[in-house]
Amino acid sequence: MRRYSIAWWLAILPTTVIVGVPTFYVLGYQTDWGVTERIALALVCAFVVDLATAAMMERIAPTKVSIGPGEKLTNTEIAAEEAIIVSGFASSAEGQVLVRGETWDAVRSHDETDSLLAGTAVRVIDRIGLRLVISAKSK
Repeated sequence: MRRYSIAWWLAILPTTVIVGVPTFYVLGYQTDWGVTERIALALVCAFVVDLATAAMMERIAPTKVSIGPGEKLTNTEIAAEEAIIVSGFASSAEGQVLVRGETWDAVRSHDETDSLLAGTAVRVIDRIGLRLVISAKSK
């Protein structure tokens, strides 16, 4: 969920209702204000509480997303993580690569024909479950 997106504000909507509606009714019983003034004050109170809730949400559950190897933020983005071949790929399209200090199972891209030897730097172009799809790095 992106910060300050519509979905993010919809998550805060219950706070708006819980604060705004009772404020409107309490002001109706406690003051002789008209409907316009009560609505205005209820909206101000709800807005202030929404901002406080948003700040608490950010503190408790930050919206920063950690992208793993082969993951993309959007469908149009190209995954371009670098990996080093650890084993495999000599006689099959499967093997293991080292990415960010972790060993991952990997498979060659279907259009990959280059020879891939252990220690070769490759590019992670996609991820399917826990298996990375790799391609030889462009020169």
